[in-house]
Amino acid sequence: MFRARVDLWQDRVLSIARLGRVAVHAHTGAALLVGIDGRFGFRLGQPGAAWQVVEHAVVAPGCLHELDCGETLMGVLHLTPGQVDHRQLCEHAELPAFESVHVLGTPRRRREELRAILAGELPAAELEAWVARQVGPPPGRYASDARVEEVAALISRQPESLFRLDTLAARTGISPSRLQHLFRAELGVTPRQLRTWQRLREVSRRFAAGENLTLAAHEAGFVDSAHMSKAFRHFFGIAPSRVLSGGTHVQVHESRALAG
Repeated sequence: MFRARVDLWQDRVLSIARLGRVAVHAHTGAALLVGIDGRFGFRLGQPGAAWQVVEHAVVAPGCLHELDCGETLMGVLHLTPGQVDHRQLCEHAELPAFESVHVLGTPRRRREELRAILAGELPAAELEAWVARQVGPPPGRYASDARVEEVAALISRQPESLFRLDTLAARTGISPSRLQHLFRAELGVTPRQLRTWQRLREVSRRFAAGENLTLAAHEAGFVDSAHMSKAFRHFFGIAPSRVLSGGTHVQVHESRALAG
């Protein structure tokens, strides 16, 4: 069995690892969190928020939070950036979509399945089907607004490119400030934040192909590995080496179904 595991699809990422203390951060998309062999501490990233001890939770895009996982092995499924996948997940799980956090019951079956995934017992097709059963099928798009969708798809296809906001806005015929507003409303993030998320995914893909983190960061469009590490901490609350290391099995899945 691997010490940790990361599975990458086009816009979904499943990670299984012992995360320890995770600083305040916010995801670009919804996240499903499972304590595989125990509970973990969860706290909203706002003044006066109290710690909760939970086993299982769904966190909405853009929700600032921190974790204290201790020695608990964690399974975290990150979904497509934006609100489309989050609304679908809530509908799939019969949860109200307007809430930032849903604390769920004991995840007995998911714990067993995640242990099997870490052990490499599920072939790629079965793993893909498992993901769809947990959160619904991939929505195939980032946003309902066609202008936001066009820009988000372009950024996702070319994350290493340095697109200026005014250039992106000109493609859609609206002002930069309007595009920024629509992006936040539809995805919960800015174009730059989406680009950073996709670059981090590209770093993971290149790491899986055998590149070291320094080279992977450069090829993905980051100025240097320090810039990449800072971005990783911002989005995930931990250093990249806590997940992407020699003891981690990283698998890239080029699935037509998940590529939408």
